[in-house]
Amino acid sequence: MTSLDHPIPERLKKEPLIEALWEIRFSNDKESVVELLPGLIYKVIGAAYPKIQRLPAGNLPPAILHQDANLRYVPTTRLIGDRYSIQIGEHVVSLSCPRPYTGWEKFQVKIRELAQVLKETDLLTGPERFCLKYVDVIPVSDTPSIEPLEVILKLGTHELSDRPVQLRTEIREDKFLHIVQIVSPAQVTLPTGGKFEGVLVDIDTICQHESGDFWLNFNELLGQAHGLGKKLFFRLLKANTIKRLDPEY
Repeated sequence: MTSLDHPIPERLKKEPLIEALWEIRFSNDKESVVELLPGLIYKVIGAAYPKIQRLPAGNLPPAILHQDANLRYVPTTRLIGDRYSIQIGEHVVSLSCPRPYTGWEKFQVKIRELAQVLKETDLLTGPERFCLKYVDVIPVSDTPSIEPLEVILKLGTHELSDRPVQLRTEIREDKFLHIVQIVSPAQVTLPTGGKFEGVLVDIDTICQHESGDFWLNFNELLGQAHGLGKKLFFRLLKANTIKRLDPEY
């Protein structure tokens, strides 16, 4: 049985997830949104995010943040809680859930809570898109290797399954765009000190806003983005890889 035939697990006991991230990008017709948003967010849900941290980009002059396209979506402030953190920039807000993952049911509640706060501020006058991003490191016995994945790479007569690989591709599915990145070998060090080695699988599922009320169908689109991204992830794993990660159905 291949992973394409395999039922999708509810969760993996041997969790390969490093970080889950929800992000919204927006334009606005108001100045200094980044100076207003942290306070407005903190006022409503600050009890869950008591620590405020200024990020490196926060030390840059506002004029540079506005003029440099590479800095447009770089956060300048972080609100830190026990399990989640909120990153805020002039044109971006994100919610991060680092390892250990709390699970989709709890994560989506936090996303919707933050989205409601952002909606009520009336500062996000031009929502552009939101995305769900999941970063996993799949353990391998020998590195480099993409053996755990349903991926076949060949360059001329050269098989690349046991060579260093950096792959980026885009897959469009209905209203969504998946940006998939695979890196082997990969090593990730967590802030807590834990290290993970193997093949990195980064799936960024993007929902681009086209017209109408961005918030009207947000909850439905959020659920669809998660479902499609999860399906794609498990279709990328071989059946024996899923088995090694101790799935629950």
